[in-house]
Amino acid sequence: MYSLNHPLHIYSFILILVLFIFFILSYTIERRSRQIQKDQGFTLVELIVTVCVLAIIAIIAAPSILTQLANMESKRIRYDISSMLATAKAESYLRRQNLIVCLSDSAGRCHKNSNKAMLLFFDHNNNQHFDISTDELLEQQRLSPRYAQLHLRAGNRHYIKFWGDSGRPRGFFGHIKYCPTSSYNQSKYQISFNQGGIVKYKPDAAHPTGC
Repeated sequence: MYSLNHPLHIYSFILILVLFIFFILSYTIERRSRQIQKDQGFTLVELIVTVCVLAIIAIIAAPSILTQLANMESKRIRYDISSMLATAKAESYLRRQNLIVCLSDSAGRCHKNSNKAMLLFFDHNNNQHFDISTDELLEQQRLSPRYAQLHLRAGNRHYIKFWGDSGRPRGFFGHIKYCPTSSYNQSKYQISFNQGGIVKYKPDAAHPTGC
C-alpha cells in the first residue's frame, strides 16, 4: 500500500504537486502575459522564478513540518491511552462490573498489535472481544497512528481486564508500546500498568522499549 510516511514518497508527492501547479500557472500566465506586461505587473519569467522559489521552500520545510506532526501524534496517543486506562479503573469500581480494555481493528476485534482504536467495554458474553450485538461499549478512542505502531503486552493476553470488586487489573500487568515507523518520529515510550491499576509513562531513555 502506498504510504506518505516514507521520505521518498513524501518528496515525490511534493514534486508532483509543484509540477502540477507550475503547469497550471504557466498555462494561465502565458495567456495573460501580454496583459500583465501592459499593466506593469510581473513578467512571466518573474512569476516562474517565484513559483520555483516557493517549491524549494516547501521541500526544505517538509521534514520540519512532518517532525512536528509526528510529535503531536505521539503526545495525543500518549494522553488517550493513559486517559482510557484511568477511566477503566474508575468506572469498573464505580459500576462494580468487570471492564475490558483492548486495542482493536476496524471490525471491533481485539488484537495486541492493532492500531485502529482503543476500546473500553462490558464483555457480556465473556469472549474478550467487542460484539456490538451483546456487549456494551463504554468508550472508544480513535488512535490510527501515521508515524508509529502500537503493541499491547499483557502476558499472552490481547486485552486488559479491570475487576469490578476493586477497579484494578488484578492478574494483569504490562504496557502498551509506542514504536516509531517513520524517520521523522523519534518518540519511543511505554504506558505501563500494574496490578494495582497504577499507570505510568516511561520514555525510552529511562525504560528501553525494544522498538
